[in-house]
Amino acid sequence: MTTCTFPCLLCSKIYDTKKKLQSHERTKHKNNKSIPHYHILDKPSEEILSFYRDAIIIRLKSSLGFNRHSIGKKHIVIDAFPESVFLSLFENENSFKYIPSQQKYQCILESAVGGEILKSILKYDQVIFRENKNTSTKGCILLEDNDGQYKLIFIWRQKEWKENDRLFLTGILSINFITNSGGFINDEENQILPSVQESSSNGNHILHIINKYNVSSILSQSNNNNVQIYNKPRYRYILPYSQFKNISLNNK
Repeated sequence: MTTCTFPCLLCSKIYDTKKKLQSHERTKHKNNKSIPHYHILDKPSEEILSFYRDAIIIRLKSSLGFNRHSIGKKHIVIDAFPESVFLSLFENENSFKYIPSQQKYQCILESAVGGEILKSILKYDQVIFRENKNTSTKGCILLEDNDGQYKLIFIWRQKEWKENDRLFLTGILSINFITNSGGFINDEENQILPSVQESSSNGNHILHIINKYNVSSILSQSNNNNVQIYNKPRYRYILPYSQFKNISLNNK
């Protein structure tokens, strides 16, 4: 009778159960970025990367809505997603890790900083929100609010199918995140914008933008300055704000 063994692909350890191997990976290789088979993966062309960037953008944007029913945890799956594409997009991020025993990659983007990283990865600045200009409403991926910060979790894993003595392999990309939505109204607030002045010392131009809270003090000191009043549009939510403080995303 043949005894099954489960070697760690990252070191020389060998275990008699997969459960023990996975426990070893969690403790000894928790944030592993080493990929033993990296050398056999072909680097995708920019055309292929663009295709799959678009696929992610379309799925993310289509999950965003403009009403209360659109708010909450989301889980989307993109089938037949190449391993090499996931690596090209996410391998340089700090939160990227590879779990060999599960044939799984993970990358977590968090807070407003994570949103900026996602924009850079997908090369599209409007990926985290969707607007309906007819109704002045917006749906968005929630990454940060007054209650805290939230995560956008990307997971790639290999899926197998065995049939008729054949092994079929494909890659699955799953994305977990939280959405929010709201309506906006255009509010007016007066701002003070002094004209550009030329410095007598070095000839450099100085532009002062005055905050609305110190307008009176500036006016009292600006009798000799040309001061212009302008209106700056301000937006605020008019739908009831949804609380997400107790919502958390579980890795799958």
